[in-house]
Amino acid sequence: MEVKRRTTRKRRPKLLRTSYGVVILSKGTKLYHISFDKLCTLSDKSDRPLLFTTLHPSEWYMEDTYVSVIELQRDVTLLFMVKMIHKLRVISALNDYLGVPCSNLLKQNCNMIKKWMPFLQKENLDGWFSSIENRSAVEFAIINNPYVLKIIDCIPIRFNWNNSSLRSDFTVVPKQWGTTYPISSLKIPLKFILNSRFKPMIDTYKKEIMEDPGSTAFSIILENADISYFDAPVNSILWA
Repeated sequence: MEVKRRTTRKRRPKLLRTSYGVVILSKGTKLYHISFDKLCTLSDKSDRPLLFTTLHPSEWYMEDTYVSVIELQRDVTLLFMVKMIHKLRVISALNDYLGVPCSNLLKQNCNMIKKWMPFLQKENLDGWFSSIENRSAVEFAIINNPYVLKIIDCIPIRFNWNNSSLRSDFTVVPKQWGTTYPISSLKIPLKFILNSRFKPMIDTYKKEIMEDPGSTAFSIILENADISYFDAPVNSILWA
């Protein structure tokens, strides 16, 4: 009697996770989405497959806009889409994924996002964490799904914060975040599981921010984040 050998399917390596790492946000975390139109529903995924959110409206805001308060309905795992951290700037890896220089704004193109989603879904990723235009502000791009996101409020923006500034004697006036928009990570810490090449960058960032503590959302995130590192090679990845 011939015995059939069981063939095992090789698992595809999770290149995004191992090359960069992930950021995990817990259920109940609140984030903010800025829009010119009042956003009361997340049902239209065809025009908005990903929702771009921030930890606080001051990270990205405009005059005469609405602030939607978004609450996570389950834990989400986001790709750490960062190329490098230089001083207080977080440089996005988005251009590296696309293979097209100076293409950061393509993230706003709905058709492009739909092309990228399968790459994220293969590795059970709910979106990505990165910077806004390679500056100090960071954002969370999360899959638009009512089982993941819930709008709990949507009102015109209320300016209740003051950005940091320099006094005449060149000492820093710390940023005041205000009380209108609570920062969720202070009570619900984020978890980072990152490729070890980012450790010296984050350690240096923490030292740099000591001159102006709490001036960015990323610095506040890192205050109580659970951060771990792993060693793995970096692979070249193209989404285009």
